[in-house]
Amino acid sequence: MIYKFFELRNKLLKFLIKLTPKFIKRKIKKKFFNFYFIPTNHSKLVNDNYTNNNSYDYQKKLIDDYKHNFQQNSFMTYPHLIKLLLMKFNSDEEIMFLDMGADNIDFFLELNSKFKNIKYFFCNLKSVNSIFKKLKHENNYKNMFIINSIDDVSNKKFNFINFGSSIEYFENYEDVLNKVSNIGKNIFFSGTTLFETKNEKYKKHIIVKQVNLYPDINYLYFFNKQFFFSIFLNNNFKLLFERKNLTDNVDYHNFNKIFKNVNYMDFLFSKN
Repeated sequence: MIYKFFELRNKLLKFLIKLTPKFIKRKIKKKFFNFYFIPTNHSKLVNDNYTNNNSYDYQKKLIDDYKHNFQQNSFMTYPHLIKLLLMKFNSDEEIMFLDMGADNIDFFLELNSKFKNIKYFFCNLKSVNSIFKKLKHENNYKNMFIINSIDDVSNKKFNFINFGSSIEYFENYEDVLNKVSNIGKNIFFSGTTLFETKNEKYKKHIIVKQVNLYPDINYLYFFNKQFFFSIFLNNNFKLLFERKNLTDNVDYHNFNKIFKNVNYMDFLFSKN
């Protein structure tokens, strides 16, 4: 019943917005569309779910900006990732780095400037990969390797695997997590929503509808913290840190009747 309520509420508000002047539209959206996500009763993610707004021109601009100020200028859900890496690795150490869901070239440029012997593996949608293949060719990025799925690197071992607010968009996330737990030593997640519940219906996840980027609509997973963490803890990983992500103030109060302790989180698993 709660799913139908939120769907009906949003449809009504969107209809009313179409009939109102622009300055009133802004006020309505600010007041009533404060939720980022609404719950659904879907059992699987929608096909062609994620909207790709990446572009070749934008990536070229990031390269030009980096050449000007020698720093990363694009947004990250965990802005301190390179500082974290510098705490774990020496600058001349040989590092195998896998970036799952990566989408900004200036992160690679910044990473490359800090670590002399890094091999950077990039994985995203094919439409994004095609952009980065072009950038790699044009700029002769010899240590960048672009892959279409985790299966492309199943025979490799990685010092660090990064999921920058991306695992929640993988339909086959369980398979991906089990595979990375076999090939990664340090596995980091940022901007990932975790919840706690004893309800068996949500023992693994819930699929939600993302509405804060309207008119783009995405569907993604929120994860049961106990289940998600068990995948790594049962594979001899240790939880090195866990903290709330502070890059956005996500409002989850429309989930209070379903779960407890719903949070936007960063966390790192590691094993020897």
